[in-house]
Amino acid sequence: MAAHASDAQTSSSASEVLGGEEHSGRALFLLGSVLALGGVLALLSTTLVSVGIGRLAETFEVPLSTVQWVSTAYLLAIAVVIPVAGWAMDRFGEKALWQASLAVFLAGCVLTAVAPSVGVLIGARVLQGLGGGLFEPIMLTVLARSAGPRRATIVMSLVQIPITLAPVFGPMAGGVLIDRLGWEWLFWINVPFVLLCAVLAQRSLPADPSRHERATSRLDLTGTVLLPTSLAGLLLGLSQMTSDGGIASPVVLVSFGVGTVLLLAYVVHALRMRGVPLVDVRLFASGRFAASAVTAFLFGASVYGVMFVLPLFFQQAGGFDAWTSGLLLAPQGVGTVLILPVVSRLVARFGPRAVVLAGMVLAALGTIAFTQLDPREGTALLVCSLLVRGIGLGTTLAPALSSGFASIAPEDTGRASSALIASIQLGGSVSTAVLAVVVQQRLAGHAAITQAYGGAFWWPLGICVLGAAVAVRLPGRETRAG
Repeated sequence: MAAHASDAQTSSSASEVLGGEEHSGRALFLLGSVLALGGVLALLSTTLVSVGIGRLAETFEVPLSTVQWVSTAYLLAIAVVIPVAGWAMDRFGEKALWQASLAVFLAGCVLTAVAPSVGVLIGARVLQGLGGGLFEPIMLTVLARSAGPRRATIVMSLVQIPITLAPVFGPMAGGVLIDRLGWEWLFWINVPFVLLCAVLAQRSLPADPSRHERATSRLDLTGTVLLPTSLAGLLLGLSQMTSDGGIASPVVLVSFGVGTVLLLAYVVHALRMRGVPLVDVRLFASGRFAASAVTAFLFGASVYGVMFVLPLFFQQAGGFDAWTSGLLLAPQGVGTVLILPVVSRLVARFGPRAVVLAGMVLAALGTIAFTQLDPREGTALLVCSLLVRGIGLGTTLAPALSSGFASIAPEDTGRASSALIASIQLGGSVSTAVLAVVVQQRLAGHAAITQAYGGAFWWPLGICVLGAAVAVRLPGRETRAG
């Protein structure tokens, strides 16, 4: 949500970092690598924990609808702090904000590792998410402005590196930590890498302009209260649908009612205020930007929701241990790694619409097997399906994000980056909550474990189909701003 003057300053700083046209490519890569390390840490904290959800439920003796908040609260905290990133970058500077975010994230890691109860664990995950949620907006804003429109898709592919690496290494590492050291090490493992990231950032990130040189916009305090509260209410309603009374229970009805009213109040507030709202809903007046944001939401829903339920599927329905379950998840990340280097060329040749459409179709095809097969008997086909699914998802995010940036004015880059990254995390938190409810309801209805999970996988399949439909609204081969 950076102001115009702030955008100009950031662009100037980026130009100094790049050191001129001759070395801009190398400098951009080095800058992106340091920033991507923070993004990897934030996302690893999702995928590392995914294989430990079953163990956490057993350790703290809580149902799936409760323990899912270990993932949902983290993603929700990321989603609600992201819109503040633009103002915070203006107010404190990118480098100072990056280091402060690392400190908050580190505190969250330590508190989660020593949590004596699931309530404390969930609260510490919120703190962890508040720190980690600022990593990607800072990275996306700095890199997007540094690269310019000609290299937008390449930069968006750099942004996807954390999302690519985390599903490959996170589940496997999480499985080893759970089996060999205990669930606490799902969080302790972050500590040395956070410290390394802080050292590299101190050396690599350019110094922030002095305070009087930075243009500071006013923080939307009303929006800061309305939007996070509304999202928390809606997600609370989703998570409580397995309680007595189901959707008609008082807790569910009140949560949905309050969440909906507050969300509508936020939209009215954002449209009426003269300054810059927390999330500028006016950006969605552009059909292309709206399509990009919805695609980002569905991408997050497909990736994070499935990463939550897949380890449980392999462990509970297949009887595999945590390490093997993590290993079986890796092909999805491998598929994304294989396709990511050629995404920019595919977009240049076919355009964002065709690439994202094909990717969502592939992701849907890669999900079908999970609705039908027993993991003990169809393991090989399921692994191949995950590879196909990863290839499909790997082609969707970068073109969608670059299309969104191409549809707005340069001075709106900060606000747009907040909205797009928040869409990814919000999609993940909603999908995780929904799938936890679906699985628990089907298990409570005495469905066989394989059938319970098979029924749940129809939801990610539907999300991919919906993503293919939304992709039609993205631009074709020639992308124009506006």
